[in-house]
Amino acid sequence: MKTFADRLRYLKGLRDVSVKQIAAACRVSDPTVYGWLRSSQPRNKHLAMLATFLDTTVDFLVNGEQSETRDEIIQELRTLVPKLSTKQLEILLQTAKEFSKKTA
Repeated sequence: MKTFADRLRYLKGLRDVSVKQIAAACRVSDPTVYGWLRSSQPRNKHLAMLATFLDTTVDFLVNGEQSETRDEIIQELRTLVPKLSTKQLEILLQTAKEFSKKTA
C-alpha cells in the first residue's frame, strides 16, 4: 500500500512544486518537508495547509482515499466561501468546528 510519503512525492511531481514552495505554504522548514517526503507525517494543521496547497484532500494524503463527491463539494466550497459575508463565514466556521469535534 502507498504511504503518505509516496502520495506526497507523487503530488509534488504532479504539481511541479519544490520543497521550498511546500515549506513556505505550510510555514515549516525545508528539513521538515524532507522528513515528510521520507517517512514522517505532518501535524493536522500542516496537513490542511498541504492539502490546500497541493489542491487535494487530507483524506487522500493520509489514507489514499479520493472521493469524487467529496472533491466536488470542497471545490464548490472554495468557490462559495469568498462570496460569503463575515457573519456567514463565522457561522460556517463554527458549524465546521462542531462537526470536527463530533468526528474526532
